[in-house]
Amino acid sequence: MKRLLSPLFCIGFVIVAGCAAGVSNEKIAATDSSIRAAEELGAPKVPQASLHLQLAKEENEHAQKFIKEGDTKSAEGQLMRAQADAELALALAREAPMQVEAQQEADKARSLQQQTNH
Repeated sequence: MKRLLSPLFCIGFVIVAGCAAGVSNEKIAATDSSIRAAEELGAPKVPQASLHLQLAKEENEHAQKFIKEGDTKSAEGQLMRAQADAELALALAREAPMQVEAQQEADKARSLQQQTNH
């Protein structure tokens, strides 16, 4: 019985130690990268994208606070939210110029149609 408990105790210790090890640097870097990409693509200039970018920054700040406090689970949750909001901001920033172009083309088409109808 003692031989069986010793390996189980070791496995349990490794699992607990692994969980307490903290948030991966890759996850932190990925979140920071998504936020930077959204900023560089002009998210601050697009109202909806700006809102999600601001949320991403705030969630990232909360994650950093949780990391300092040793609350890995909460930090990971905040990082996931931050990355999702940053990626949404990035998508919205990319979409905005396409919407403007589509509207301009629709306006041109309407103008041409009106000219041919007169």
